[in-house]
Amino acid sequence: METIERKPRNREQTRSGIVGTAKAIARREGWQAVSIRKIADAIEYSAPIVYEYFDSKDVLLDEIRNEGFRHLYQEYDRILKLYRDPEKRLYEISLIQWEFARQQPEIYQVMYNLDGAYCNMPVYESEAMQAVSTIVSEIIFSFIPKSKESIKRLYFEWWSVSHGMIMLSMLLKDQQPLDQSEQVYREAMRRFVRGLR
Repeated sequence: METIERKPRNREQTRSGIVGTAKAIARREGWQAVSIRKIADAIEYSAPIVYEYFDSKDVLLDEIRNEGFRHLYQEYDRILKLYRDPEKRLYEISLIQWEFARQQPEIYQVMYNLDGAYCNMPVYESEAMQAVSTIVSEIIFSFIPKSKESIKRLYFEWWSVSHGMIMLSMLLKDQQPLDQSEQVYREAMRRFVRGLR
């Protein structure tokens, strides 16, 4: 019985090891350096074994992308339970977005096809991304009930401000300290959220 239970656990550990190794290589060397062969060498497996778990780099990147969106969803859901005020909710969710990108840039890059982390699988088809988008859209709707088209427009504005500023801060991190970029981000998100009243 114990041997039967150990096999799925070992498979899951190997799968997690592959994902963790890909992220570690990306953090050190960038996503362009990540390949199935390099991952296999790092975990001391043959490439065909890695291909048993992920039959292409795209499938691996999609797994990492969905991991990121699942994490954001859990954090956003926590904010919904923690605060009732829509203004506070949207502002806090914006800060979570910033902090996630700062703490785990290699995952954020995969989520949005940045810095060589290009995944051919369209991000907008990801169910995990749709779940995250739904939470933000519902918060925006709770300010003042609006038409579906207005909510989409406001969500697009929020996402453009948040994601755009995060991308720029990543690009300019050698010219502008992240603390300074974060201050500008916080002020911009505060203004955006207040503008929804």
